[in-house]
Amino acid sequence: APPAAAEGMPGRVTVTSALARQEIKRSLYSRARRAQQRLWVATAYFVPSRKLLRALKSAAHQGVDVRLLLPGPYTDHPAIRHAGRRFYSLLLRHGVRIFEYQPRFLHAKTLLCDQWVSIGSSNFDRWNLRWNLEANQEVDDPGFAGSVRAMFEADLKVSIEIDKEQWQRRRWITRLREHLWGRVDLWLENLGRRRVKWK
Repeated sequence: APPAAAEGMPGRVTVTSALARQEIKRSLYSRARRAQQRLWVATAYFVPSRKLLRALKSAAHQGVDVRLLLPGPYTDHPAIRHAGRRFYSLLLRHGVRIFEYQPRFLHAKTLLCDQWVSIGSSNFDRWNLRWNLEANQEVDDPGFAGSVRAMFEADLKVSIEIDKEQWQRRRWITRLREHLWGRVDLWLENLGRRRVKWK
């Protein structure tokens, strides 16, 4: 769709509607591939698809400042947090910076890519991006992006950055939770694929 001006800022609304419309996901991957300076993601639930993992790693390899702002100890779905944390080691090895928000429940769904912003109802996990009905507002404007960057920076100051070496020394019970809930996640993903075939 052509961009529409809101107070002089070009933007558009993108939608995900199960497998029928995948605008949010396509826009995310397209912008991630073209990122030059920064790719910052805030999401309440982080269980990335293989394609999203590749996009994050590729951007980091190209020198882009890639950061993930994810839930800390306060979350309404601890199982999803454990399942998503199993990807930390891989991302850290490839230069992605990971922060866990500490003060309260994180419910932000925001993507900042250079001067482009996507903000709305969609978390950046494979279930939201594939199955849910979601809508995001995209804005391509340096002034608006600067405001969003300031919001990110304020949240990062009250977050804990995951250190790669310390993460490798995490407790066995943490690893066990990641493994068990990761298995559940894979089972649900396979169930979703079979559901598509049945249709």
